[in-house]
Amino acid sequence: MQVALVGLGVMGKNLALNLIGKGLTLVAYDTNPDAGEELLSCAKSQGMAERLHIVSDLHDMVRRLETPRSILLLVPAGELVDKVCHDLVDAGVSKDDIIIDCGNSNYKDGIARKLKFQNKFEFATMGISGGAEGARHGPAMMASGSEGGWERIEPWFEKVAASYNGDSCFARVGQSASGHFVKMVHNGIEYALMQLIAETYQLLRLGAGKTPQQIAEIFDTWAEGELNSYLLSISSHILKLATKDNTPLVDLIDNKVGAKGTGLWTAQNALELGIAVPSLVAAVQARHLTNTGDTHAAKEMTYAAKQTDSIDIDIDQLQQAFHLASLLCYRQGLALIKGASRNHQWKVDLNKTLQTWRAGCIIRADYLDQIAQGVEFIDTLDEQAKALRSVTGAAVTTGLAFPVLCATQNYLATLSTPSNGHLVQAQRDYFGEHGIKTHTGELCHLTDLVDIDAKVR
Repeated sequence: MQVALVGLGVMGKNLALNLIGKGLTLVAYDTNPDAGEELLSCAKSQGMAERLHIVSDLHDMVRRLETPRSILLLVPAGELVDKVCHDLVDAGVSKDDIIIDCGNSNYKDGIARKLKFQNKFEFATMGISGGAEGARHGPAMMASGSEGGWERIEPWFEKVAASYNGDSCFARVGQSASGHFVKMVHNGIEYALMQLIAETYQLLRLGAGKTPQQIAEIFDTWAEGELNSYLLSISSHILKLATKDNTPLVDLIDNKVGAKGTGLWTAQNALELGIAVPSLVAAVQARHLTNTGDTHAAKEMTYAAKQTDSIDIDIDQLQQAFHLASLLCYRQGLALIKGASRNHQWKVDLNKTLQTWRAGCIIRADYLDQIAQGVEFIDTLDEQAKALRSVTGAAVTTGLAFPVLCATQNYLATLSTPSNGHLVQAQRDYFGEHGIKTHTGELCHLTDLVDIDAKVR
């Protein structure tokens, strides 16, 4: 089987080595000739160079490929993807060829490109998770589309992807550009889980006075049970790292956190679709708040330092709270995927989606089986729900910030306890006559139910 790859950055280079390592013949191109030389050198050192052909331009790439062609793009999202697509058309790709955008592109761009190039070639999308390590040894691959081109390459990608209990972590999760939407939400969940772990660390360190090494040991104990996950494991490893004079690594790192945009897209799309994902949104905002000094509103967002308080933490109760909060981050993401699928008629298969997350990706965790059981399983976690409530309340009393922890508790409480929406309905109708809906389903105004002599002015 022969495929082509455009873009030999960190992800592209490692995916290329994975592809040829699985027996594919690869034609590779990058605008930077040094990237091609570096890939070729790596392939030679691993005895795989005979299956790799580095080309100097896209015309040469297209000429070398057998038809129908299969071309993967791993270039930065945005205008560059469009440019490469146009250049490939100029280079001679045809209607039966499939071009797959494997970068972190916005799914809306994928929908637009599918229409734009429909008479030129088959355009498909695939989200890839796992970083450089995953790309090299087996990533999670969230593909989408019904293009015939998938049929000839799907068996190979099932081998290239990570595997879990013998099942591949490659899947066509749905129609159109749903693969990129699923990858976007994957990243939104990733934001929330990372922030939740950081908040748990903060509570243990500044709230309970534990050292990074002690916190790492707690995380390791949790990982021995049902909470084992990639993000918890790397966090534990980071907390164990120290300099030669025993200064914890984390104490040497600035607090400003960067982002590539997929978390923001998750928040924006959730708001557009009217689907609440407060834990995911809180994680995005938490990153923004670390960078307030760089904003135009920096002066208005700078406050005097405040003292914080110490508290006693029940570690078992904290573990229960962390367990439930983690599950709810995933459940919010899946609800967003399901809502978008219904809205766009993508027919996304959530079971296939979860299968792609089983191994190779950043949010892989042993408790994905629990997430797959849905709300019914969440409803059995009464002790964890009490723990989440208790831990959140205690955490807030320290004076420290716990945006994802609090947002997750609020999410569960809002959906499982009496709502206060009736008063907000009344407020809207009082000043704007927007109407209200009663318990009986009647649509009316306040003045239809009670006499109001004179409104507050």
